[in-house]
Amino acid sequence: MFKIGVAGCGRIASSFDDDPKRKYTSTHIGAYRRLRNTNVVAVCDINKERLEKCLEKWGISRGYLSLKEMIGKEKIDILSICTPPDTHYAILKQALEFPLKAIFCEKPLADNLKDAEKMVMLCKQKKIILQVDHQRRFDPLHENLKNFIKRKKLGDVQQVNFYYTAGIKNTGSHMFDLLRFFFGDVEWIEAMFSKNKSNKEKDPNLDGILKFRDGLFGTFQACDAKKYLIFELNCFLNKGRFILKNSGFSVDFYEVRDSLYFSGYKELYKNKTPFNMLYRREFMVNAVKHLLECIQNNKESISSGGDGFKALELVEAGIISANSNGKRIYLD
Repeated sequence: MFKIGVAGCGRIASSFDDDPKRKYTSTHIGAYRRLRNTNVVAVCDINKERLEKCLEKWGISRGYLSLKEMIGKEKIDILSICTPPDTHYAILKQALEFPLKAIFCEKPLADNLKDAEKMVMLCKQKKIILQVDHQRRFDPLHENLKNFIKRKKLGDVQQVNFYYTAGIKNTGSHMFDLLRFFFGDVEWIEAMFSKNKSNKEKDPNLDGILKFRDGLFGTFQACDAKKYLIFELNCFLNKGRFILKNSGFSVDFYEVRDSLYFSGYKELYKNKTPFNMLYRREFMVNAVKHLLECIQNNKESISSGGDGFKALELVEAGIISANSNGKRIYLD
């Protein structure tokens, strides 16, 4: 039985599961509760009211206002960090004073690359698994799409377009991580501040273009979250197209056929999904299952600290580019 401690009792830790429209487990605590070999022994939060609400909701007996006290007294195996990004490094550094097996950290990994790099380095030195919550990496649909692209079932990729809302650090972290997951590392990025604001002063919306190391180009464009949410990837291949939509819950496929309207031309027409979709969508539960497998088999997560660093690197490079009127920023 793995003993779990959770730092932070807010939305991703606890309250997202209060939403009746979410038909899947959406929180760290909820995911741990779904598995027989994990036990959330304690939670902590600097906000006493939020802490008590979480304790009552989940029936957890022990809550703390101090992280160090919680980890010291409870001797936990896994710590979930569910606090704002600017606290992640300090929490991780303090937590590593104790013999943990793994840390499951919310995205983005940190609020700056310097701290993110330190987090990755410290976990490697301590031989503690660091997993970042870029949830789509743990979902069968996204894994199937990755393999579909790799096997060139519809030929080579021609162009990639991504549409998102709610800030380049918040949603953009997921976006950049997914682009790397599907298409590999990025060579350079150019970005401008979007006319569609994010309504978060410290987390702007950006529009831009990036070049992957294999020569593929992709664009990303922000929409206004006050009008509607969108997290959508359009991928054009030589023999078809797919659209990953509804925040990654569904996908549409298109194949090349003779045009119905123009002789001698071909166009794209909707086709059936080429792989099985009959499975329960449980991003967070799958993430925890994977983390436990990593501990048991002493292996790195498919959403590692290094992957989290690379996503944050793109976020920061995009902001630097936007602040420099779209200057091309090269990645290491």
